[in-house]
Amino acid sequence: MVLPSQWKNEYGTYFQSEMLAGFDADLVTAPVLMNGSVPLYVYRLFAKRLLRNRRPGIVYSHNEPYALSTFQWCQASASNGHIPFGFFSCQNLVKRYPLPFRWGESWVYRNSSFAFPITQSVDEVHRQKGYRGPATILPLGFDPKLYFPANDIAQRHMTASGPFRLAFVGRVVEEKGLLTLVKALVQVTDLEWRLIVVGYGPHEPAIKAELAKCGIADRVEWRGFLPHDHVAAFYESVDALVLPSESRPNWKEQFGRVLVEALACGTPVVGSDSGEIPNIIRTSGGGLVFKEADVESCAVALRQLMANVPARANMAVRGNAYVNEHYALPKLADRFADQIEAVAWSR
Repeated sequence: MVLPSQWKNEYGTYFQSEMLAGFDADLVTAPVLMNGSVPLYVYRLFAKRLLRNRRPGIVYSHNEPYALSTFQWCQASASNGHIPFGFFSCQNLVKRYPLPFRWGESWVYRNSSFAFPITQSVDEVHRQKGYRGPATILPLGFDPKLYFPANDIAQRHMTASGPFRLAFVGRVVEEKGLLTLVKALVQVTDLEWRLIVVGYGPHEPAIKAELAKCGIADRVEWRGFLPHDHVAAFYESVDALVLPSESRPNWKEQFGRVLVEALACGTPVVGSDSGEIPNIIRTSGGGLVFKEADVESCAVALRQLMANVPARANMAVRGNAYVNEHYALPKLADRFADQIEAVAWSR
């Protein structure tokens, strides 16, 4: 297991690499150039020499095919007798990157033996850009030991009292569609509801100004940062989660992990049709989908979810069962291992 000796997160805080307790691996750490930049960082070590000394059967880079570190390890694998190499990816839009990233990406596609895209649409992007190898869809998952309903799901929703509690969890940025959500909530003010926002970001002043303008600021609670180990309890404390993302020319929702986490805790979801959101909601049966950036469509979905308690309880039960079968980390670990073993046996 090769990791940066330390990593700078988006808030400028450095974390030291350490092995997860109980994980059986030999940890190798090294400093990196361009620390904090996922596509730009590279390891300050001789990757080719490390692979020659360690003699792995397979090499896997948990990074995008256009990332410099992925190219670094792919090239080192090819230089050591073409050790089977694979990569991970979340990129769901066809983008033409500048040189030298475009060259490196093409090299990775030509010299990779397997890939783990998080969705079918991500795999389609790779096919359009030249990847011809096998791929196993490996979605973003959740730890069932952390995310689970502490109480009976159906009973919890059927006996809930007080205002409907709607939650948003994520970055408060323009593309998350919160302005559309605010305008939609104005259309359901005849119902009793409260919006709880967990997260923060540069678009917060604009959202607060719109809330004040619409006269519903008193119905919204801003929680800011919530510690990771408190998130599951928060999901179970609300009646539904909303993810109103809106696509941009260079972005659309790649996955929406909060949807899976909420459903794992027995909380139904409502989301736009941006990126992977509608696929998760519809296949799981765990909520409702509305047209992105469409105030009327969003308001209709919210009203339906708020007003129909039995339907909401049914969505929560169905969605919980589905995500535990398809997104729980033990299930995904088995899928990952099966693909790695298939590559190993094909040598």
